[in-house]
Amino acid sequence: MNNKGQAGVQGFRMTMRRALAQALCALALLLAGSAGAYAQDGHNHGAEPRAISVAPRAETRIGNQEAVIAYDRNRLVLFLQRYSDGQPTTGAQLEMNIDFVPVSFDEVAPGTYVANDVMLAAGRNDLELTYKIGDRDGTVTVALMLPQRGIETSATRKMAAPSNATHGLLLAGLAIGIYIAVSALLAFRSRSRAA
Repeated sequence: MNNKGQAGVQGFRMTMRRALAQALCALALLLAGSAGAYAQDGHNHGAEPRAISVAPRAETRIGNQEAVIAYDRNRLVLFLQRYSDGQPTTGAQLEMNIDFVPVSFDEVAPGTYVANDVMLAAGRNDLELTYKIGDRDGTVTVALMLPQRGIETSATRKMAAPSNATHGLLLAGLAIGIYIAVSALLAFRSRSRAA
């Protein structure tokens, strides 16, 4: 082999070594940056954000009042407050007709009223609330949705999200492979032109 051929082969080897070194550095940086992405269940990464879920509930406005009705373990809990400033409303007289059966509420705390032994069906329940708040009285219908029994709701279903770290590493490996192939091709072309 002549000197030009040997120089071309050495240049090709140098280019390949440089490309391989650059690819290894890029891979090392990628792995160091994505180390946190491999956290699995069972590892402690601090407190998880919590979503506070109150039982099935419905809201309605009664003049300048806001009523929130929640259903939990055969109890209806009604929170009544002024809409403008959130002050609990005390001394209200509340009664609800559920399937033509009247149910009365007892005030257990300021602005909190409870009706016990209430049975509601799954699905939509139209509740007719009869109220006397101060000198104002009237009736309002509140629609309360209860989840179906035995059917998972979106709030209770846990879904496993695909791991983004795996996809990212796959793409990074593909990019490094393309870089090495293009560098090798360019080095080979420059060697063949020099020869």
